[in-house]
Amino acid sequence: MRRLLDLRIVRWELKTLYIVVAWIVGFVVAGLLRSLGSPTVVLESANALTTFVPFALAVRIFRGRDEPVEPPRAWWRMTAWPTLSRRLGILFAVLTAVGVVGVALLLAGVPGAVAPAQGGVAVSVSSTLQFGVLAFLYLDSAIRMSRLGITRPERLRFTGGMKL
Repeated sequence: MRRLLDLRIVRWELKTLYIVVAWIVGFVVAGLLRSLGSPTVVLESANALTTFVPFALAVRIFRGRDEPVEPPRAWWRMTAWPTLSRRLGILFAVLTAVGVVGVALLLAGVPGAVAPAQGGVAVSVSSTLQFGVLAFLYLDSAIRMSRLGITRPERLRFTGGMKL
């Protein structure tokens, strides 16, 4: 496990590939469990694992441009810079709010308002909780980095040009 945590991914293309592969693995695991007729609690446990384990690993091994590569990140730090943490936190907060509205509509029995996921309310509640946890972690990371004065360094811009 230690060797895996020593890995660093800096290039955006490799980060995207990591996220796509993690999503596919989660989708395949859920599909296999569904086809085996696993109960909802098993499906949701597997879903939580295939969501949080890749996220936890990614925040440890992804590095931003100009971020030190070698030292491990602080346990609370989710991204390289507060702006990205804030944006992702807001995204997950919005998804949490949408999930809360969806669960409320499901519980109220509003017909056709929300297409219930396989597993119904339990799956919707689980997904909403996962989004809420991620929103909290990213927003907390943004706040801590801002308080510590961690900011993204200015990019060097080349203003000159070749004249032919």
